[in-house]
Amino acid sequence: MRRSARNQSLPKVEQELLASLQGTELKLRCRELYNAGWTLSAIGDPIEKQRSTIRFWINNVPDVPTRVTDIVPTPEDRRYVPKKPASPGVSPSERETIQHLAPLARRYRAKLSLNHPSTQANKELTEICTLLHNSGVPLQELADVAGVTYRAMYRRVRSR
Repeated sequence: MRRSARNQSLPKVEQELLASLQGTELKLRCRELYNAGWTLSAIGDPIEKQRSTIRFWINNVPDVPTRVTDIVPTPEDRRYVPKKPASPGVSPSERETIQHLAPLARRYRAKLSLNHPSTQANKELTEICTLLHNSGVPLQELADVAGVTYRAMYRRVRSR
């Protein structure tokens, strides 16, 4: 799988070279840059082309010799930067609490008294899950811990 280094722009020299090229040479250079690890945005921004245009060029340029023999620069930092930050996770004590409260909260009904164990469990489970979600834990992870569907956890957390 091809992984590119995000949030990097092409070196100034390469931007100027791209601006000076036209036609097939430009398209071939774009493919070389893409294969070296540059993002479609980094390639398209200096020449004011959209990512979709650059992708089309990369996929459809014929293999012909080119006059441009400059060395293709590579991104300085090839580490992959994920789009979403990693989940902080659910601690073992929170996991245990959620797994204990979930079956009780499942029996909750609106007509139950405020002192009923299911009512209290429902309220506590909602508070814990809302706090965890606000701290960055994905809904699917919370749903898996509680043994419910994603949609049920979504309704629980988003209803507040």
